Amino acid sequence: MEAVKSVDLVKVYHGKETVEALKGVSLSMNEGELFTLLGPNGAGKTTFLRIISTQLLFTKGEAYVLGFDVLSEPNEIRKHIAVVPQDAQTYGNFTPWEYCYYFSLLRGMTKRKVEENSEKALRAVELWDLRNRICLTLSGGEKKRAIIASALASDADILLLDEPTSGLDAVARRKVWAVLRELVEQGRTILLTTHIMEEAEMISDRVAIINKGKVIAEGTVEEIKGLAKEKFRVVIEGSLQGTKLLQNNNRAVKFGDKQIIYLKDEDEAIELVKAALKKGLKAETAPITLEDVFVKLVGGEEA
Repeated sequence: MEAVKSVDLVKVYHGKETVEALKGVSLSMNEGELFTLLGPNGAGKTTFLRIISTQLLFTKGEAYVLGFDVLSEPNEIRKHIAVVPQDAQTYGNFTPWEYCYYFSLLRGMTKRKVEENSEKALRAVELWDLRNRICLTLSGGEKKRAIIASALASDADILLLDEPTSGLDAVARRKVWAVLRELVEQGRTILLTTHIMEEAEMISDRVAIINKGKVIAEGTVEEIKGLAKEKFRVVIEGSLQGTKLLQNNNRAVKFGDKQIIYLKDEDEAIELVKAALKKGLKAETAPITLEDVFVKLVGGEEA
């Protein structure tokens, strides 16, 4: 069974200006996979997740969660999902333990199961030692981890996470990644939105890139990388003025005195690095990243 499915989903916001946030989005997510919606700010990621989580009505189309219709069966869907909203705020007088314990208890879990899950979730996000401190005294990142832990502690079949690691430091972010992958290996389904390219590349089973309300690419990370004609990148630091390193109209992007040059062939990339080093410049090569392809696809790059 498909965990999440949308068919030609449209969402129009009416106000001072009419905004078509989703323009016929059709997506299918399998049970037991981590599916990431990747896109720039304002692309429609949060709108899609809010519709799937039964928080927002759509304008046209169809949407289903575990076969239940989002429009006509929202109460059934809510039994199977846990949500971490992008802008979620903690209650100041709640502790991390209370977040996990009481929200899980409300889902009908036994006290013993709630206690086991709460401890496991808080240890996973490294809040166990802070479990009895009220959230008012926690840092922003610690508060975010408390909210994530409350979702992890649930027995929900599907976790809907809207940019859950934004604001976390690199160490905390990677620990959350490890927990999410462990949950998927246990058969849980996760729909994640993010604009962090490394996050999408490291933990996703499949990715959909959404831009201006439309899905412009979908597949595994490697399949999406395969959409680019260039397969390698060379980063050169130092002025290229007066050199003849750039040939064959290779695509190049400047960042001050650094340039990224994209090439189709690894041998060509290696030769370019050698030539740059002979000129006394710093240079290195590597396969293209998901971010390289993403920026090219959304049209945010100037050659």
